[in-house]
Amino acid sequence: MDLDKITNISNNFLKRFYSILFLIPIYFYSVISKHYLSTLIIFTTSLILSIEWFKITQKDIEKTKIILFSFLIFLNLFISTLSSFFYSIFVTLIFLFLILLKIFFKKYSYKNLSWLFYGFIYITIPLIIFLQIKKIDNGNYILLWVLIIICTTDIFSYIFGNLIKGPKIFPKLSPSKTYSGTFLGIISGAFLGVIYSLNYLNLDNKYILILFSVLISLSGLFGDLFMSKIKRNFHIKDSGNILPGHGGLLDRYDSISFGLIAIFFIQYFL
Repeated sequence: MDLDKITNISNNFLKRFYSILFLIPIYFYSVISKHYLSTLIIFTTSLILSIEWFKITQKDIEKTKIILFSFLIFLNLFISTLSSFFYSIFVTLIFLFLILLKIFFKKYSYKNLSWLFYGFIYITIPLIIFLQIKKIDNGNYILLWVLIIICTTDIFSYIFGNLIKGPKIFPKLSPSKTYSGTFLGIISGAFLGVIYSLNYLNLDNKYILILFSVLISLSGLFGDLFMSKIKRNFHIKDSGNILPGHGGLLDRYDSISFGLIAIFFIQYFL
């Protein structure tokens, strides 16, 4: 490997490290705090995600259209903070039905309206799950469990993938992922997930904890591949440039979103 390539990898690693160093405390706070600022972080996140999704999937990037799409997501999440999970899903389904009927978009022409439909689901459902789980007694511990597993899996997948290298596991979807990085990342994430859960979750069965931790880690991988597929469909590398070394917030939300969906089903066993 030549010196320039080593320098580029080193610089990219530092950018990713500083971005993660910035993000982790913010979302750690949003998980553990009951203060209104923690909810504001999630609302702000939803706005950034909706803007990035709109810019990826829509050719006509008109501010009025972006604002309308972002507002609908914001409104749906706001309603979810005032209601139960099932009522939140019911309201979400109403919003989706109205989007399909173009009720909100009669004044505007959208060439890729179906992608806004998908984006509404992809952004709102995991965040509703986040807000609803946070309401339950040990919800912050459960959410922190997910955050630890997903972040650890992502970080160590990147580190081991660059150190060990080897053949690519998903060359068409995600050319940078290797077998070594992927498997060691999942093992690292699951390991820390088990250590954390043994101390903070009320479940003594170690085999169940291992299984659940692996499932959360795997769900993060599928989320990453899902977003990679969408980006390839629209011929872009990153969803944005808000996070140096990572791209956009959607590039980090991909793993978390599927992790939250997984924990929605798992938390009934905890």
